[in-house]
Amino acid sequence: MQPKLFDTHTHFNFNAFKDDSEETMRRTIEKDVWFINVGAESRTSQRAAEITSSYPSGVYAAVGLHPIHTYDDKLEETINGERIEFITRAEDFKPQFYANLIENSAKIVAVGETGLDYFHIRKFDSVGRNNSTPDVEAYAHTPLLQDKQKEIFTAQIELAFKYQKPLILHCRPLKNYDAYYDMLAILKENKDKLLPKAGVVHCFVGNLAIMQEFLELGFYLGFNGIITFTDDYNQLIINASIDKIVLETDSPWLTPVPYRGKRNESIYVAEVAKKIGQIKKLDFETVANKTTENALRLFRIT
Repeated sequence: MQPKLFDTHTHFNFNAFKDDSEETMRRTIEKDVWFINVGAESRTSQRAAEITSSYPSGVYAAVGLHPIHTYDDKLEETINGERIEFITRAEDFKPQFYANLIENSAKIVAVGETGLDYFHIRKFDSVGRNNSTPDVEAYAHTPLLQDKQKEIFTAQIELAFKYQKPLILHCRPLKNYDAYYDMLAILKENKDKLLPKAGVVHCFVGNLAIMQEFLELGFYLGFNGIITFTDDYNQLIINASIDKIVLETDSPWLTPVPYRGKRNESIYVAEVAKKIGQIKKLDFETVANKTTENALRLFRIT
């Protein structure tokens, strides 16, 4: 059995859906869209795992510690006119906690989201204290938080290898693709711990050279509503084989055109498929079928 579309990265397990998550997930399945709820720390990872038990098929989970949950902060930013605000709580990475989740649910299909996020730590000084007047150049003095993220990322690579799960990577550079280059260095150092289908680079916004390096390591590319905001990423999509692309929403954020201003959800992944079809000159059915096949293959869903 194959669904019409597959959203490889959503967050129905987050507070944005606390009042209507069951209704929204049920509606999504009825629209023949399957999805992976992705955890960001212990609470949302456990919630993602628990949700899978209520559905015989179509609902899967990923568990992991997001790099922004390595420190306490209130995050506020605007992405293409969309205001995003949320609070992060520092959490130590506890491998056994995530191992227990994986061992007790056959529908946990990946470790993540995990990776490096240098964009948000620009506000901190060299000892990790919040700087109320952030200066982008002060980023160069935040090595402790970078090192902590790298350490936790490496530990999650090891967890994924132990349980033979692909990785869902989060990477947010500050400037000159810095976090992408550091992430690639860590992945190459741990190449022997990557699966042949290593995982997916969620919300990929790197350049062509970086894209090729991830592809050579066995990663797929995740594209979401950002590609409907601008043509800046058209060349990435043109040059990426359809066999290496998976769809995602990152809901409740990054709602694609023409639904801007609404809370994002997995059924809007169709708009991402349409945009990829326009860019690559492929019909909607071809994009939907190929990206769904890619997702099922990558996450070993039968």
